[in-house]
Amino acid sequence: MLKHQFIRIMTGLVGAVMLLTAVLHLLHAQPQGSATFGYGFNVAAWDVPQLQAMGFNWIKVFNGPGSRLPVRVLLRIDANVNHFNNLNAFGNSVAQLAQEQAGFVDAYEIGNEPNLDASYGWAAPPIAADYVAVLCEAYGRIKAIDPDTLVISAGLAPTGRVQGNWNGHNGHNGLYQDEREFFLEFVAAGGGNCLDGVGYHPYGYSADYDATPDIPSGDPTQNCANGFCFRGAEKLYELMQAHGLGGKKIWATEFGWITPPPDHCLSDPGWQGRQWQIVSPQKQADNLVGAYEYATTNWAWMEAMFIFNLNFNQSPSYPECEQMRFYSVMGRPAEQALTDMPKVSPPAAGELQVSPLALTTIITPGQLPLTSTAVLHVHNSGVTSLDYTITATTTAPLSITLPLTASGTLITGQSVTMPVHLSLPASPIGLYTGTVTAVSESSGLTNTQTIPVRVYVWQTIHRVYLPVVLRN
Repeated sequence: MLKHQFIRIMTGLVGAVMLLTAVLHLLHAQPQGSATFGYGFNVAAWDVPQLQAMGFNWIKVFNGPGSRLPVRVLLRIDANVNHFNNLNAFGNSVAQLAQEQAGFVDAYEIGNEPNLDASYGWAAPPIAADYVAVLCEAYGRIKAIDPDTLVISAGLAPTGRVQGNWNGHNGHNGLYQDEREFFLEFVAAGGGNCLDGVGYHPYGYSADYDATPDIPSGDPTQNCANGFCFRGAEKLYELMQAHGLGGKKIWATEFGWITPPPDHCLSDPGWQGRQWQIVSPQKQADNLVGAYEYATTNWAWMEAMFIFNLNFNQSPSYPECEQMRFYSVMGRPAEQALTDMPKVSPPAAGELQVSPLALTTIITPGQLPLTSTAVLHVHNSGVTSLDYTITATTTAPLSITLPLTASGTLITGQSVTMPVHLSLPASPIGLYTGTVTAVSESSGLTNTQTIPVRVYVWQTIHRVYLPVVLRN
């Protein structure tokens, strides 16, 4: 049986576009990813049964799987200066990949260590704004095809506090850039708008997993000068909080500790500058387990951690002295220790949801002056309490007024409503805008949501009647 109902929509062409945009936003604003913490490995051979036997739920690969694996997939896409020089071709190739792998890939990492000029980095003196252009091209292409798939920015390489200035870029020596300075330029160029998670490589070097970041020590196990330790990730998250990305999470797309090679390998060129980082196989095991336990106990902002690596030491593709073989855990104490390690979720956190996503009013000059009240619905959908603060900014003559108390605490499941008073005196035809910003904090995780406020003053409002068919 068909029932016909007509919905009256007061809009013109611009209003119809706004309505469609809002509907698409709502459809794509569902929670992404998984509440389960990401336990992952970088791999040479795709030994999925081994990952499952160890209780790991993610695999990082460099080619599309082409089918649904029983673990979740992070696929790294090459992205460097050559792709920046031909963005359209790069975007086309990413779109084709996303089309072919839709449903098979859960997250894409766009590039690798773009703050380095190296074979695995930017392949030229790195410039954050150029990388942002590549990232945003990939983000737009992927989301257009597979909107629920996550896009992660390339894992930044810890470089320490690089001195100097290259072509106006602080902390840059013409070869590589201080990862913190690179990140600041990345944010300034709009990179935070083109990602679901921030990639980082918090290798442990010689330091234990719990060494305090940026503190030098004569004890190699506690030496974290220049942020060369696992907890160096905390410094990156501090920058994220300070620059409006506190609601995003970090993905450790590589991390690990390197074990001793045979003595004759130490003279191999690949080992130059690495010997100070070597730890015993048992220390590798202790640090890897400790890193997961530390992150899932203390870091609500860490979403997934991928050990480098599972089984490069089992691959005939790598020479005997290739340094990457000695990060591997297969056949070392870490293999059993990681298998026995309890797999848990990260610390509980509240999650602030604010609706509607935008406050829009359309009026004619005859309806001015405007005095109206909209209502924001504020809800904690997380699993623990959160603190929130709501503020408003606007440009005259539009005025936005919030209640005197626009902050508070919400326990899990609790909701409040908040009136938002709008006023606009007699004004010319045009668009008048403002912003309502909601900031929440829970378990050390800061989240910021922006609700645009728009008042359109139009000479004429056209009415369009659209049929809606409901099928029983």
